[in-house]
Amino acid sequence: MRRNSLLFPCLLCVFFLAFRPGESAGAVAGAKKPPQPAPSAVYGGTTQMRPGAVTVQPAGTLKAQGALDDYDDDASGAETIADPLEPWNRFWFGFNNIFYLHIVKPVYQGYAAVTPRQLRSGMKNFFFNLFFPVRFVNNILQFRFMEAGVEFGRFVINTTSSLGFANVARDKKTIVPVDPSGEDFGQTLGRWGMGHGFYLVLPLIGPSSPRDALGRVGDLFADPLFYVSPWELAAGTELYLRFNDVGDVLPLYEDMNRAAVDPYIAMRQAYVNFRRVQVNR
Repeated sequence: MRRNSLLFPCLLCVFFLAFRPGESAGAVAGAKKPPQPAPSAVYGGTTQMRPGAVTVQPAGTLKAQGALDDYDDDASGAETIADPLEPWNRFWFGFNNIFYLHIVKPVYQGYAAVTPRQLRSGMKNFFFNLFFPVRFVNNILQFRFMEAGVEFGRFVINTTSSLGFANVARDKKTIVPVDPSGEDFGQTLGRWGMGHGFYLVLPLIGPSSPRDALGRVGDLFADPLFYVSPWELAAGTELYLRFNDVGDVLPLYEDMNRAAVDPYIAMRQAYVNFRRVQVNR
């Protein structure tokens, strides 16, 4: 009981330290402002990737050099991952391609045509705000207490000002930079020293690994919709919110498929690099 009584004042202290008006993270910490990450189509949801995290070899260049058979991951020595299930993974990669490019894409285009941009943007903000507990808990598990304070402060501001439909806290200057993609339990396991294991393509979900698949299960317990009843309502709500975010993912996903010599290998490389950046940041 004593611990619970001390928890809320501690969070308030972190909140007020995290949000200092008129001071940027660079000014407070004496560090340069980190580069803004670019959107990524690699790892579901609202994930983002820093510029340069992925190198895609343009289609045709290696064929012209007669080196297609030697092409694997990025030649610059990018981190690799074991892929003992490659035939299985390639099957589901092809299945996901057909599903997203020939089913989800036209349905989303119709949805976007009849749904105002403001509504789509509001639902995206609401989705991000709703999953604050996942980001908050994983920051705590990684001992990122200041980042947890920033997430808590943003949640309070966005919820009290607009019920989460507007990202009012987006431009608030914070004492520590927080990656827009947030933290998840797969990253937490990586920070604790657990490796990927091997590459795994999941039906409909896409690139993953045993570590990140376990992380998805762990995140369920911090997902507010996990506790909504009936489960059909919770599942339908989450599917809609994720579908509403598809517009941020499809363009880059298509570009990567068109540009790469082997889209499967390009996606595998992108996934590994992206998760490495997230875990090590």
